[in-house]
Amino acid sequence: MKNKKTILSLFVINFFSLALLSAQNESVIKITKGQTDTVSIKQHVIVGLAPLNSEIKIDGKIVKQYKTGAFGGEVVLNDGDNLVKIEAISDGKSYEKSLKIFYRPVSPAQTALLPLDFVGKVVETKDGAYLNFGSGDDRLGGTKINFLSQGIKLEVIDSVSNLYKVKLSDNFKVFIPKEYTSPMTQGTRPAKSLTGSWSVTTYEKGDKVRVSLDERVPYIVYYDKALNMLVAEIHGANCNSNWITQYPGLKSIEYVDIRQTSTEVVKVMMKLKNNYMWGYEVAYAGNALEISIKKRPSLNLKDLTIGIDAGHGGPKSFGAVGVSGLKEKDQNLAMAYMLKEELERYGAKVVLSRSDDSDMNMTERKRIFAEAKIDLLVSIHCNAGGNPLKTGGTSTYYKHIEYRDLAETILARLLELDVKNFGLVGNFNFSMNAPTQYPSVLVETLFMSNLAEEELLSDPAFQRKMMQSVVKGLRDYLKKVKKAEK
Repeated sequence: MKNKKTILSLFVINFFSLALLSAQNESVIKITKGQTDTVSIKQHVIVGLAPLNSEIKIDGKIVKQYKTGAFGGEVVLNDGDNLVKIEAISDGKSYEKSLKIFYRPVSPAQTALLPLDFVGKVVETKDGAYLNFGSGDDRLGGTKINFLSQGIKLEVIDSVSNLYKVKLSDNFKVFIPKEYTSPMTQGTRPAKSLTGSWSVTTYEKGDKVRVSLDERVPYIVYYDKALNMLVAEIHGANCNSNWITQYPGLKSIEYVDIRQTSTEVVKVMMKLKNNYMWGYEVAYAGNALEISIKKRPSLNLKDLTIGIDAGHGGPKSFGAVGVSGLKEKDQNLAMAYMLKEELERYGAKVVLSRSDDSDMNMTERKRIFAEAKIDLLVSIHCNAGGNPLKTGGTSTYYKHIEYRDLAETILARLLELDVKNFGLVGNFNFSMNAPTQYPSVLVETLFMSNLAEEELLSDPAFQRKMMQSVVKGLRDYLKKVKKAEK
């Protein structure tokens, strides 16, 4: 009996000792941020207080303690339950505190905006994915909207040939090529998000707008010429942004604003300082949508890097072939070299997509220009079609409205050569005009299929005159930009 009492006494003493030690730890280490039971963000921040001059460890990693006694650190959580240990060593004594945190990768916004019994088909975008307005097709493909980052989950509502019809938001459906998607497992939900805080900062090449989101959702970006605004419509999102941090020294952006325009569509509006756009890029960094807007470069040719794309090339892609057997690919390359020489006379740096009779796909051409960080692109082609006895003429083409003036100015100089005007063509669905990172223009010199124009194109002296006119047009454009900004 006496032994039982002794054992009981020891148990009680140990119990109260442990309770006292725990209470001491609680009083020594105070957690002010990060004790949340359940979180949906993988990077978890923990902030607390401990006695001055303590050595603080969070999960074994030493973190800084400030003179106020405060400390803080970040841990990366695993899916499910996580046990995070905080240790403070002070005056030779060690104190510990543990936090139990459950990480759930599904965002709260996703849960709130979608029914619990969602059973639809979902695909995820791959690198290079882009959206089309419709399911139509021609030799240039369907009408493209813009490219999308990879990792965006989209709800499929129909299948049309090699395209999926997908839902971006309640009232907006578009198409995406199947080859740029991966099927998700049954039960996966399409992306939905609330917008969080966002910022506007500068970087080496211009300004950057960063909108935080719960997960990657689709977007449509375009330039509003009338308002001189770059607009980003974020679909599958509801606005929960209560502040916009705009840092001083912005180079391209005058101001920004945000608006919920309809259910699940948040519009980000970026008013530009200058009246001419010099390129922008949209991509995700983690779950934050980043819109980078390039500042205006120097308006002197000697300071610019110009990309020149000679259309077609190789043993299979001849392009148009004239009655005499003249091949477009050869004339394009010859004129590309002439344009290069004329630009270099003014000190410009020139990058060619192809420098010989190579067969290069559009992806490779665009990669070369992207890596060279060109300031502007000119693509050289010859046209074909129609009655071989009736002149076709010369024409210039653009895809994005912000680059219309460039195409129009070059066309005006080409028409001084007393050639027929075949027109200024906009919204042209040509792959080399698709990038938004730099201004671009497609020059369709003359018609290879017309007998008189084929004769002109066979003359190197006339080819040289056409390329000299292109350079005059480029110089006119730079003067126009400079005048508009005074």
